[in-house]
Amino acid sequence: MGHMKDKVIIVTGATGGIGAALAQWVIDGGGQVVVSDLDHSKVEALVSRLGDNACGCITDVSQASDNQQLVQLAQDKFGRVDGAFLNAGIEGRVAPFEEQSEEDWQQVLAVNFHGPRLGAQAVIPALIQAGGGSIVMTSSVAGVRGAAGLAPYVSSKHALIGLMRSLATEYGPQGIRVNTLNPGPVDNRMMRSIEEQLNPGKGDTVKQAFTTRIPMGRYVTNEECAALAGFLLSDEASGISGNTYMVDGGYCAG
Repeated sequence: MGHMKDKVIIVTGATGGIGAALAQWVIDGGGQVVVSDLDHSKVEALVSRLGDNACGCITDVSQASDNQQLVQLAQDKFGRVDGAFLNAGIEGRVAPFEEQSEEDWQQVLAVNFHGPRLGAQAVIPALIQAGGGSIVMTSSVAGVRGAAGLAPYVSSKHALIGLMRSLATEYGPQGIRVNTLNPGPVDNRMMRSIEEQLNPGKGDTVKQAFTTRIPMGRYVTNEECAALAGFLLSDEASGISGNTYMVDGGYCAG
């Protein structure tokens, strides 16, 4: 497979399920990848697993300087940047709206909205220099519908779609495509956290309740999400920009 041949892709939130799967997808497709996250040991382990066409660094996506250093690393190591998967995100605290504190809101928005905003600001000049490229931001089905107890998370993911559409409009003439990946319930750590917070000690019953609302009858996988993100980053998606792409087993169809 050569879907990523000679492409240089940045991945934030890379040691989580979807991020790691996308990084592997890029490597398997013949590309180079620069991975980032907050845990040094996990970043090191991921780079070791990915091999010589990967490098990594510690990045706090809520800090402009960290995002700029990440892009600089990609250019120094591989000479260019062709795309970015701005994937870092947190679920935050599950609680009624009136109990969500200022800190709860600021923490979620800092990572889920300002992280991709700052990532885009850092990478767009590099993409222009490369003659164009692709940005994929991880939103969620929560970016198109509401969810009780998750107001900060839902708001951040809605805001991300507005940002994506604005950037796609503004930078399309310069050959930059921008889209969002919108996973439904994914069988990974984040959903385990949400399930447990919604019903402590009985997360399995929450998963069962979610599953009954999914036409395909199961959560989607990290690899299924990564495959769509990878396609959007590739030249095969050269005419696709300004849109939201669900990987949700039909969750939003009803």
